[in-house]
Amino acid sequence: MNLIRAVNVRYFRSVYNASLTGCLAVNAISGRNDVGKSNMLKALNLFFNGSTDWQTPLEFYRDFSATRLQQVRKHSIKGKQFISVTVEFTRPSSYKQSLPKVFSVTRTWHRDSKTPSQSHNLEALARGHKLPKTLETARRFLSLFVNRIHFEYVPAVKDRVYFTHLLARLQAALLDIPLDENNAVAGLAKQLSQNIEGQVELLQQDFKRSTGLDTVVAPPQELAALFQAFVVSTKSGDDTIPLALRGDGIQAKYVPSVLNYIAEKSRDFFIWGFEEPENSLEYTHAARLADDMTAIYGKNAQIFLTTHSPAFVAQREDGSSCFRAYSGSDGTKVSRVWPEPAQNHHERALRTELGFLDLQALVHAQYKRGLATIERLRDRIGALEDEIAESKTPLVLFEGKWDKLIVEEAWKKLRPSTPLPFILREVDPASGAVQGGGAGGADTLAKAIETIHPADGRKVLAIFDHDEEGIRRFQNLSSNFGVWKKKTGIKAHVNGVSFAALLPPPTARSSEAAAKNFYIEYFFEDTVLDRRTTAGHGLVMTDATVNSVQIGGKRLDLSAEQAAKVRAELKIDAYRRIQSGKDVFAEEIVPTLEAKDFENLELLFHLIDSVMQGA
Repeated sequence: MNLIRAVNVRYFRSVYNASLTGCLAVNAISGRNDVGKSNMLKALNLFFNGSTDWQTPLEFYRDFSATRLQQVRKHSIKGKQFISVTVEFTRPSSYKQSLPKVFSVTRTWHRDSKTPSQSHNLEALARGHKLPKTLETARRFLSLFVNRIHFEYVPAVKDRVYFTHLLARLQAALLDIPLDENNAVAGLAKQLSQNIEGQVELLQQDFKRSTGLDTVVAPPQELAALFQAFVVSTKSGDDTIPLALRGDGIQAKYVPSVLNYIAEKSRDFFIWGFEEPENSLEYTHAARLADDMTAIYGKNAQIFLTTHSPAFVAQREDGSSCFRAYSGSDGTKVSRVWPEPAQNHHERALRTELGFLDLQALVHAQYKRGLATIERLRDRIGALEDEIAESKTPLVLFEGKWDKLIVEEAWKKLRPSTPLPFILREVDPASGAVQGGGAGGADTLAKAIETIHPADGRKVLAIFDHDEEGIRRFQNLSSNFGVWKKKTGIKAHVNGVSFAALLPPPTARSSEAAAKNFYIEYFFEDTVLDRRTTAGHGLVMTDATVNSVQIGGKRLDLSAEQAAKVRAELKIDAYRRIQSGKDVFAEEIVPTLEAKDFENLELLFHLIDSVMQGA
């Protein structure tokens, strides 16, 4: 998220006049101790929450710039005692019709006032014709927009009081999800428990991903305790340990997980001011958190953080920026180091100030490269495991790729909730080549099934077309093949892993089977075979016609009525052949069919199941 574009702070603590410009989704501020980098985050906390440190209200003379105070006393300019914070916003897309693309809001705290005054630059933008609508509309929506922003200040020392506050925020987010109003009051606690269990799944997954620990968020089980605080426990084997009793590092890692969950579940805007997120974390967890800030958390909230850790300073991902805070002649100054550094010497100075940063950055880079290598090895291992698993998966071979495509689509339509338990493959060795293909067919299929070696360790079934060539090659398989379990149309090899079968025709296509003219397309009704694409393409069939008969060596021409009777009696239509269009039918028409159109293919699936299961 990129909500704040720039921040200017004047006369706040060590800051006389300093700015953060070019802010991105994740903004790291680093530098020596005691240069005032935390004051930039505290100034944002003051702007949004009216507090400086966590839950600490502004005390003007404590928080007013000492440098500015000396100037005021020297020149007796008492009216010039103020603290101001200006935030320049980038308009969210949801406010496109009401707010300008970029606008700023300034809040100023005067010496004798308990509440800040607020100003903005909408009038100036209106004069420049940069408002999408009227000035009044922009003013109204500005107030709505700012009220939707939640600034989450996270102190460097996260004590028990802070964690109590954090869990209260989590509880508020969870209780904001309404339950069914029709439930009886006596069952409310139980219903709430079930509701929350489902709602916190993303939070639990994120925390487990970053720490390896399972968590349980347990709401109260009795109505009397319904609105007391939640208990967060972590799992250790079969036992649960309260998060409060875990180490500081585990507790600290829970903070961004909770804040991200709250932001993800809300329609409002979230900005984090995170002091030293690496505190209590070993380097491995700090590096992972730095990556998570950019890759995950920065999508739901804009993040400003202070840090001394190279895990954060060395981030160079899109959406991340790094600033150097240092002491200038009049107080804290801030300059950008990454991206587009204001001046090149700031990066070198930051490395020197942090000490051993070059070495740490090198180690961090090597560490990340090592992680990348491990991930690649894991991916390769996973691929090999998939390959091994696939090598043991039963295989069904077809004469051509259109057969394979039709069967794949039929399985998806007829058994949508069941993964395909076998691999489908056409036997054309040139299939998929830029130039090639067409080397499939019954001969290639017969050769393939006759050369299966039992050491492969999986069953292989060859499905032959029920046509003259397919029947011939099926019947002429080597003598090692014999009829399988007395089932006509299925053969098994003596090796026990190789099988062959003819396409099993449904009763409605018995004439085509008798004519040795049954193909996989004929599992569909004629009305389906006659379908066309919007361009008018589809299967092209050769008509079987009877125009005459030969009696006693003499040809006798038939009338149309006589020809129709002979055609019906002899079932001549069973001899019509598919001339072309198998590709269009399989690729464009078959995917548009409904499940009922594939019902005859259950015969084929039953055959395959029986062979693979040995039934």
